[in-house]
Amino acid sequence: MAYAQNGAGVTVITPHFPGVDKRERITEKIRVFRFQYFIPKSFQVLKKPGVPIYDQKSLLAVFQIPILCTCFAFEILRYARSADIIHAQWTLTALLALPAKWIWRKRIVLTVRGSDLRLLPKWINRFIHSKVDAAIDCFGPQPWNIAYKKTFLAKYLTMPLIVHNDARGEMPQDMRTVLNRRLDEFIVLYVGRFDPIKIRNKFPLITLILASKILKANNMNFHVFYVGDGDEIIRNRMLGLINEHKLHNYVTLLGPKTNVFDYIQFSDLGVGGFAFNGVSQEFTISARAQILVGVKDNLDTPWRHGTNCIFVRADNERDLADKLIWAINNPAGVRIIGMNAKEQMSKYIVDSTVGGMVYLREFEKLIDQK
Repeated sequence: MAYAQNGAGVTVITPHFPGVDKRERITEKIRVFRFQYFIPKSFQVLKKPGVPIYDQKSLLAVFQIPILCTCFAFEILRYARSADIIHAQWTLTALLALPAKWIWRKRIVLTVRGSDLRLLPKWINRFIHSKVDAAIDCFGPQPWNIAYKKTFLAKYLTMPLIVHNDARGEMPQDMRTVLNRRLDEFIVLYVGRFDPIKIRNKFPLITLILASKILKANNMNFHVFYVGDGDEIIRNRMLGLINEHKLHNYVTLLGPKTNVFDYIQFSDLGVGGFAFNGVSQEFTISARAQILVGVKDNLDTPWRHGTNCIFVRADNERDLADKLIWAINNPAGVRIIGMNAKEQMSKYIVDSTVGGMVYLREFEKLIDQK
């Protein structure tokens, strides 16, 4: 979207999944080609909306992985011939794009996402970084990002994260139904997958429900919405706590949504967990204050408690409840924190109009290099 807004033609290559068209034109400048990697197509199991490929556990999924990779590499080679540059999201896609680089002499720019660095062996990721023309450094001064650049040597382009906010301006019907005209309630919004790794990394996924119990006991006027889905065991545990503490009028699981900005725009405070992750970007670009976990990887960043975010202690429902009580009693202060976040993080997080211009300028420099 960012590239198209700034005049570029964009061709997206992605695996097909049952229920969608193989070819789609999103806008005049954006085409999507979804390639079939198994016959019959109804048996394709790797690509499912909202579920990472690496979470597929069936034997059929394991069997289809090499087939998908082969088809992916062929499709990139096929469409890259008419492209000026290849932007690979994830290191695996950059690996599959290397034949197009060698045969058609096309530039490859890589953006890592995190799980690719964890899932692929380090030596493979080092090889990929050594072969791409540039890697995008867009995650700011975070400890893991600094370590990443030292571990995987490449030509890095330091650029901001791009967020495309396409909120429609109307409160979603499911949120409106839950509130039932109680529009004066303070809205806390959790956005993200229900993933065991978030429990291990001390995201306030479960703690937020326990803190809601304390808020209820203090007669606070609030409602917590969860947007997301994932691990069934975690979800059942959350529902069990809501039932146990009779929080049905205070906590609602809305499930996964295709456009989280429709919900963010009607929230007062966001909860995601870690600085600069996707959810943090979405709250920041929307000028919404957010709760971050006070762990080292967050504290060693430009985020500052009470200025552009609200830090809470990990796995501490009492501290989280105290911070929420403060926020509910100080809505004006919360809004200032959100506005500070958007302004102070504009160096690292920008909207698609500005971001597309910055990225295309750097891409043109790469293309022009001999």
